[in-house]
Amino acid sequence: MERRILCLDIGGTSIKHALCDERGQMLEIGKVAIGEDLDTFLEQIRSVYEKTGDVDGIACSFPGEVHSQEGVIYGISALPYIHECPIKEMISQRCDSKKVTLLNDANAAALGEAWLGVGKDYKNIAFVIVGSGVGGAVIENGELYPGTTMNKAEIGNFPMGGIEDGELLCWSSFTLDKEAKKYSKKHQSTIDGKGLMRLAEDGDPEAAACVDEFYHYMAVGCVCVQFAYDPEIIAIGGGISENAAIMEGILNAYKELVKGQQQEYLKPTILACKRGNDANLLGALAFYLRSEA
Repeated sequence: MERRILCLDIGGTSIKHALCDERGQMLEIGKVAIGEDLDTFLEQIRSVYEKTGDVDGIACSFPGEVHSQEGVIYGISALPYIHECPIKEMISQRCDSKKVTLLNDANAAALGEAWLGVGKDYKNIAFVIVGSGVGGAVIENGELYPGTTMNKAEIGNFPMGGIEDGELLCWSSFTLDKEAKKYSKKHQSTIDGKGLMRLAEDGDPEAAACVDEFYHYMAVGCVCVQFAYDPEIIAIGGGISENAAIMEGILNAYKELVKGQQQEYLKPTILACKRGNDANLLGALAFYLRSEA
């Protein structure tokens, strides 16, 4: 009988969950708003587990510096209460001592796309996952390598743009979401990345400048990634990957940046990820299955 695994993707505002088989087929999919403290969070997972029925184990995708074997999450994320506690053991205890695996969310997205998405025909892939910040992961020779401190390909920390108000600016400082916040602060409004794109398309010059800055730093980051990891493809994930116009903007910005420069000789293949919101769930599942190999 084929095993069933409960897969969880923990984000800043919700827990996405799916009951999956070993082939990556999702039998049930759902989402719940995330709790405000650790005990509520654990009870929410317990509730999802009970409603799912009998499962072989639980595969989790988490933000932060995830130490999979230790079962502890360090670093920072939007959920302070998940850090520096035996979170893997706690989840297992709430769920009848089932096996639990943990994986960083960017690494999970990479594994999911490498298994059943844009990377299934490649062995060496660099992933750039763009949301409110920038995350990354690298697949080399078909394997995920998180590094000695679990920080390999934390490309959102690549320094870019110098120092502003005493803060070292990095790639994550120039996402579409961050550009929208800059625009909103200046104009005392509240818009998101999609709203910023609409304003730029409608001819707002300041919005267009913010979008161009986003494209520029995406291009700079991709140059860095290509030379750092020399992958077969650079796969762009996150919400922006579903927007063909944004992907075209990134490609055009890359070409313009290196045009006539010595870096122009290296022409990367930049592709959009294909599995969207499912990638983290599939990657968590892939990691769970690999842990038993």
